[in-house]
Amino acid sequence: MHAIDLILSKLTDDPHYSQTMHAPFSYAAYNTMNHGLNGAGLKFQHNKDDITNSVTIGVADEHIGLVVGRGGRNIMEISQTSGARLKISDRGDFMSGTTDRKITITGSQRAIRAAEDMIMQKLLMALWPPVVKDPKL
Repeated sequence: MHAIDLILSKLTDDPHYSQTMHAPFSYAAYNTMNHGLNGAGLKFQHNKDDITNSVTIGVADEHIGLVVGRGGRNIMEISQTSGARLKISDRGDFMSGTTDRKITITGSQRAIRAAEDMIMQKLLMALWPPVVKDPKL
């Protein structure tokens, strides 16, 4: 819970986050917003003319910690590397008919795809680690 508080405090300090926080998101759909994404330290460069979209994906409640990471490290890494903004739903706020938590990803199409790929990679590496063949066999 402390990790989530740290993440939220960082996000609320970001002036761009407050603009996207009040936008009406619906999961499993892209929404177009009228502001561009700019920020320091991002690996992907964005033009002011870029259209910002959002998509919401579901991650099983019991695996959401893999996306957040210790102290929010994973979610910050995903956001900084992809250039997307990520918002995880509160406890008990699930995708309709599931126990999957909502992760709303906001940014350019490229940033959204990169963030989705990184989330999947984090989940796959933790849930199905690579099998190392024993050289003695």
